[in-house]
Amino acid sequence: MFHAGKFHEIKGSQLNQKMKTDFVKYLIKKKYFELYYIKINNDLLTDKICENTARAFNYSIKLALSFFLEHKLLTDEDCLLQLDEKNERTEAKFFLENYLNTEFCLNDVTEKHYSVKYLDSADNPFIQIADVFANLYYSEINTGAYSDLFKELKEKDILKAVFEFPPRKRKKKK
Repeated sequence: MFHAGKFHEIKGSQLNQKMKTDFVKYLIKKKYFELYYIKINNDLLTDKICENTARAFNYSIKLALSFFLEHKLLTDEDCLLQLDEKNERTEAKFFLENYLNTEFCLNDVTEKHYSVKYLDSADNPFIQIADVFANLYYSEINTGAYSDLFKELKEKDILKAVFEFPPRKRKKKK
């Protein structure tokens, strides 16, 4: 969080349990935002999709947004996605925006425009906050230490949905 003695950025992985809990409790005093998680189970991904992490990232984003829109969890309106530039390789940075808009239009998901901006997390407080919430969810999955906090997020109607990728296949009826 500090570089050369000066505050640089908040990273969820650098906060202990009490700091994360206090930070989140402060942010959720009022309902300023909603949470939508994308949970990727790497053990269920094929080697083929993992060969190209940018493709896997973009595809999982498209599936999750489609799911959230089709289930009316998100409002159908123009959208700006602000992503940490560390999430995408340079050669694939400008692909996601065109990919989302094409897929959504051709598959009748939405005709609204999706813009994508890749930003340095050190300069963007929204990405820093998202990082803390992502780390909080990761920690909850691995330790179960934040179940009360997640219960509160649901009760306050802040945690809206968790999309799992790859989607679980439904068993066929006999």
